[in-house]
Amino acid sequence: MVRAVIELKITPQRETGFGKIAERVSRHEQVEACFLMSGAYDLLVFAKGESLQDVAQFVAQDLATIEGVLSTATHFMLKTYKAGGVLGFDGDGDGRLPVTP
Repeated sequence: MVRAVIELKITPQRETGFGKIAERVSRHEQVEACFLMSGAYDLLVFAKGESLQDVAQFVAQDLATIEGVLSTATHFMLKTYKAGGVLGFDGDGDGRLPVTP
């Protein structure tokens, strides 16, 4: 399983703002989460796929072709160091920090 963070720059739609495009993006099964953001990009999307090519194809064929999407930037997650408040270093047992008195 491959995970990626995808930034989308979009044009707000009349009367619906960013909501209509965000809803359309969120309906894809590859999308785990979608957030409206401040900064250079408007939407931040967490996506998953079977391979790097699978995610790249999803971005190129499904996201980039949505009317109102101006650009995308895809960042693949290579290694997890911490997720859900739990450390994820390789070989560190259960990932919890040791408690010392």
